[in-house]
Amino acid sequence: MSNRELSLSIRSMKILTKRELLSSLYGWGIYGAMFVSFLVSSFIIRNFLKGIGENNIFISSYPLNFPLFISVIVISLYLVIVSAVSISREREQGTLEVLFYGPVSSSSFLLGKYFTDMILYFIITGFSLIYFFGVSLLTNLGFTPILLKAYLLSIFIASCVISFGLFISSLTGRVRSSIIWIIGILIAFLVIWFLQNIFLYFPPEVLSPPLRYVQKALSVAYYFINWISPFSYLSRGMESIQLGSPKPFLLNILYSIIYTVVLLSLSVYILKAKGVRI
Repeated sequence: MSNRELSLSIRSMKILTKRELLSSLYGWGIYGAMFVSFLVSSFIIRNFLKGIGENNIFISSYPLNFPLFISVIVISLYLVIVSAVSISREREQGTLEVLFYGPVSSSSFLLGKYFTDMILYFIITGFSLIYFFGVSLLTNLGFTPILLKAYLLSIFIASCVISFGLFISSLTGRVRSSIIWIIGILIAFLVIWFLQNIFLYFPPEVLSPPLRYVQKALSVAYYFINWISPFSYLSRGMESIQLGSPKPFLLNILYSIIYTVVLLSLSVYILKAKGVRI
């Protein structure tokens, strides 16, 4: 790629990012997601304070970590849906075809979508920091360095979630298909996780031969989901924070970066292969 083509690609990406960002900020989705996440976090914190008041005990070293964890899940669900419909919406409306007739490449288009959603997450993170700092001042629950570490980790988790959504969107042609696929995949992840946790309580020797095969199949599926699902990186990252060891924390960040690069690369390849039409 020549310097002129690179410069044109970067300029196109900036324009696309600005267009998408303004569209998102003028919409209600991002504010609704923040409201829900703060509402759920407030409910958890309220129950936590109620438990302290009734039992006169302090049951957590990092009381704001779990509400933050739930808040990140809510925001991640919003981001994965927004990302999952972004490309299919452009294709369905015909704007993708118009863009690709101009100086817009598949990579600049995908990166424009990716950076838009990442900027949205940074905006949400800013409001979230204000919210949890305010909660800390009002309740005397510690706003600890561990919480800031969790915020740092959440940025890489958001990157995984967004790239996963864009990957799903690159495979589908219509918005409805994207939503059905993303909901179906997330439900499948949840069902496999739930069944795997049930089978953990049963040793193989007490199960019938068919159920043993089911147990093995679930173990294999669960292993792959731990690498495929973006939410697995969130769970492992939070566990690494609780352990306090820097190695698993840094490894989770590295794996998140690799996950993002792989899925964005696959999305670009699929977008080129499928073309711009439905």
